[in-house]
Amino acid sequence: MRIEKYIHIIICVCLVFASLCTAAQGHKPVRLEFPSSQYTGELNCQMCGEEGVCAIFPTERGDSTILNIQHYDANFSRVDEVRIAVFPQQVYVGSAYDQHTVYILYQSKVKKKKEPHGLLVTYHVKEHKADTLSVRGLPTDDITQLSAYNGHIFFVCPTRRNNSDLFFIAPKADYVKALSLNEVPEYTIDDYIIDTVDERIITCANTSSNSRDNIIWLCETTLSGEVTHTIDLPDTGNYRFQNARIAQLAPSKYLIAGTYQARRGSVDNTAEGSYATVYDNGNFTEPALYPYPQLSTYTNTNRTGFSEVLYLPSRIYHDSTRYAFVTEAFYPEYRYSTTYTYGVPMTESVFVGYQFVNAEVKIFDADGNLQWEYTFPYDNMLTSSMYTHLRVNFFADKVLFYYLYNQNLVTMLTNNTMEVIDPIRSTNLFPSENKIEPTVFTTGLLPWYGDNFLMSGYRYKNTGSSKSKNPVYFINKLRYQ
Repeated sequence: MRIEKYIHIIICVCLVFASLCTAAQGHKPVRLEFPSSQYTGELNCQMCGEEGVCAIFPTERGDSTILNIQHYDANFSRVDEVRIAVFPQQVYVGSAYDQHTVYILYQSKVKKKKEPHGLLVTYHVKEHKADTLSVRGLPTDDITQLSAYNGHIFFVCPTRRNNSDLFFIAPKADYVKALSLNEVPEYTIDDYIIDTVDERIITCANTSSNSRDNIIWLCETTLSGEVTHTIDLPDTGNYRFQNARIAQLAPSKYLIAGTYQARRGSVDNTAEGSYATVYDNGNFTEPALYPYPQLSTYTNTNRTGFSEVLYLPSRIYHDSTRYAFVTEAFYPEYRYSTTYTYGVPMTESVFVGYQFVNAEVKIFDADGNLQWEYTFPYDNMLTSSMYTHLRVNFFADKVLFYYLYNQNLVTMLTNNTMEVIDPIRSTNLFPSENKIEPTVFTTGLLPWYGDNFLMSGYRYKNTGSSKSKNPVYFINKLRYQ
């Protein structure tokens, strides 16, 4: 399918499997499959831009665990494979790619408990070699948001109940350092970015994040975690900022966006919405407030009513000139269930999941000015966990909005003037060919390079009431066209 550029009507827009196409020479594969017999633990993949992708998985050999790194080029032809023998207790916690190098962090785990030491594996995709470094001082909770720049490793991890911190591993260092904002009381990390121009880290920290007395702080540090400047976001008086997401607009200039809520005792104590402010060379612009539209509530015989819609912020999606901030409205859903105690019927509500209502999209320019806003509706989307769904991808001449739900890909397309040129549509990514034994998938879809996307996940055979215990991990290259 092709898009006739700005001429009358766009016939169709979709993401298509590149496996339905052929590569230029040799019909190279654009799909990888790893049956569970090839690995003995969780399998992960790390995108490496135009240099391809690395599949990362463990296998067992005697009393040792083998860490396997298989490097494939952008057409999924095998380039290299590295095997590293480690103690069986080492488990994968995250990976990142930067400047032709893949960084993989493993952590020791004994009797389901993580230990404060681990292993940093560095794979050089051009030289086809790997180095290892033992590290100590790792936090023992779940590590997230792992990233790398110029040999430095950064990640976020909980430190105590409802709090988290940013951690640093310097190049060739064998220990982990925490950010530790001494002038800020107990806090959690909302977001952070790497400023590669000024070579520093900009962090948004949130004190007392679960209370109405929270404060958002912006902290500047060196790449090694030395604090150089800390400032709190300006007070709006009647409203408080609940969270913060950050993106770089220019050197020393950043867009901060999040959600806000009215403080207790304010004139409009039900008001809430999203906000945006620009931090430029140590100063904030006056925050702009964008109230949410009112959502109606409902009740029926199968569901309890809800009185409060909650909002979940996404990251800021951007290219060099456009910045999209998304907040998603949802509410916990319950259904009534009748039980009998000594023959007496009792009615109780049972939690069934989170019902997502819509996504509020706001797009800003490189100066932080609002250029466009849109309410993206969700159709009966009930999930078991809270996470944002809608993603925004900027192309040279268009903007793609998309999300995965169950086995469907939902998309919408606009041109650069933000006119909708292909409306919301849903496509089944995995139509079942075998009605007797359908295939079940769990998937993720991320931008890769150029107009290409990478979809990965596990495929199971549905055997009656349960999934097969022998899944296949797959990696698909998809091309936008």
